[in-house]
Amino acid sequence: MTLPDKNAANSRRLNEILRSITRLRPLPTSTNRILRALDEPNTTAGFLADLIALDQALTAYTLRVANSAALGYAVSCASIKDAVMRLGFRQVRSLVISTVASGPLSSRLSGYRLGDKELWNHSVSVASAAHWLAGSIRYPDPEKAYVAGLLHDIGKLVLDQYVFADYNEMVNIMQTNQLTLWQVEQQLFGVDHAAVGGLITSHWQFPEELVDAIRYHHAPSLSQPYKRLAAIVNLANALLPAENSSSQNFALEGRIIHPDTLQILNIQEHLLESLQNRLIDAMFVYDARKPAA
Repeated sequence: MTLPDKNAANSRRLNEILRSITRLRPLPTSTNRILRALDEPNTTAGFLADLIALDQALTAYTLRVANSAALGYAVSCASIKDAVMRLGFRQVRSLVISTVASGPLSSRLSGYRLGDKELWNHSVSVASAAHWLAGSIRYPDPEKAYVAGLLHDIGKLVLDQYVFADYNEMVNIMQTNQLTLWQVEQQLFGVDHAAVGGLITSHWQFPEELVDAIRYHHAPSLSQPYKRLAAIVNLANALLPAENSSSQNFALEGRIIHPDTLQILNIQEHLLESLQNRLIDAMFVYDARKPAA
């Protein structure tokens, strides 16, 4: 009896993964309309407010964030137009994507041993940390860092079923060879969750800079044109304290600062502890931005 060729089996599995991405449902029509409007230079706050008002959940979320104490406004706003003007188009974009992502990212991932909302809570924490870090190092678009952090692990949604089948083997390889989760994914599947996340967001026609940041958040130096954004997500993920997770950090593993990250961001290593302490102190400010999942 001839044993099946492992390389052939891995190749078939990789092709299955890639096909599953092309079969993903597109973004909701309402979301696409808002995102397209945000890309149009002549879009007004009033027109954008009209589009947001068609989505009840997004309307409530936008008003809640616009009226959060974190923004420091003494007078609350009751209209969507006022909320849009207060938040600005960049933050509105991140709120729209957060609303869409909250459902899928809140799902239980049996393969990765993640319970309900565990991946979502981790994603929001990384997003908030990335937003804060971007502001601290004067990155020009902290909202883009927020979205990249929010979606950095979205590839796990597709890989989950394959991880489920090979969970014990993956853990064994990680422990025996001192490899990270994403390195073992590459070894077994021919692709890791970061690369799959890049393919998903590319399928949804997200901006190239955002796609690259998700694809290379474990290895930011590979993202030549956009490595600062990828490095911000890498550092945000690494500096956050470990969650109290039933997954025992298997699925949320990989919190290693890439050797090139600090150089890319021009951060001195001896300042990391202070930076991490400031980040943790600042995190409570972002609670208001978390949509109900």
